[in-house]
Amino acid sequence: IILEDINIMVKVSIIIPVYNVEKYLEECLESAVNQTLKEIEIIAVNDGSTDSCPEICDKYVQQDERIRVIHKQNARVAAARNDGIKVAQGEFISLIDSDDWIEPTMLEEMYSTATQFGCDFVMCDFTKKGKEVEYTVSQPISEGFYNRERIENELFKCLIMFDNIEFPPTISNWTCLFNREFLIDNELYYDEDIHYCEDSIFGSKVMYNANRFYYLKGKYFYNYFYNPNSTTSKYNPKKWDSYLKINERLEDYLKNDNFDFSYQLKINMLYFTLNMMSEIGRSNESFFEKRKYCKKVITNKRVRTIFKDFRMPDVSFGLKTVINLIKYRCSWIYSVIFYRK
Repeated sequence: IILEDINIMVKVSIIIPVYNVEKYLEECLESAVNQTLKEIEIIAVNDGSTDSCPEICDKYVQQDERIRVIHKQNARVAAARNDGIKVAQGEFISLIDSDDWIEPTMLEEMYSTATQFGCDFVMCDFTKKGKEVEYTVSQPISEGFYNRERIENELFKCLIMFDNIEFPPTISNWTCLFNREFLIDNELYYDEDIHYCEDSIFGSKVMYNANRFYYLKGKYFYNYFYNPNSTTSKYNPKKWDSYLKINERLEDYLKNDNFDFSYQLKINMLYFTLNMMSEIGRSNESFFEKRKYCKKVITNKRVRTIFKDFRMPDVSFGLKTVINLIKYRCSWIYSVIFYRK
């Protein structure tokens, strides 16, 4: 695999979707440029930025021949990542968000592990950092190498969602290093019409198809910048459409497998329901508008399927109470408790 114009083997393609992050972009690009693994290419996908990001990207192209930039109209992060995957030349692919940064040895150590064990993908841990918060995040699974049998025995039970309504290990796609041919051979791309939580369905599909996986537990190579004002933290009624699509498509994707994913699909839909109702509470709508949308969510036909032959998850008493309010369609009681100012 040869990078055009420079006669070196490309071991890793770093794909960075870029959209209006001028305050953070240079730190992200610097962390990529300064990797101890030198045989890399960096693909910055400028997704229609309206700030100085296009100029910053072009500046870095002039400074380092390993960098190239794709300028395009805004189509959201899923499409930007797909654009990068389709033109990548590396043996492996790394996905970095443009307001985050990575430790200098991340790609060297992950690539070494991936090639040593012939992995379809490798995963590390990360540090969550913000103005008033900093802590490390590790996944509740065992470290080390997983063959196909171990993946099915240990990780299929949390492929979509843990029983305690927590996301699966692969939710943070940016902590992973993916074999490019593995992605292409299995047609693993992002659903471009899903604009929220797109990492969820992609990560589940990746693990579902993997035959060889390695988890570098305790290796906090990725630095995630926590921004409370990001789109993932803000209320947007359009998120509900993405949430419904994710569950529908996962159900269809996994329907012919011998493993029973039905309970995880219920828990996944329950998570999205709880998340949506919480976000309604953070909106600036009136109490009656909030109650109206709350009722719309908990009476949705897909939400109602959660409670057919439903087993209550192992969560706190308070959360069980909230789940029962949803189960019995108590939108008025829920609204009075959570939406009254």
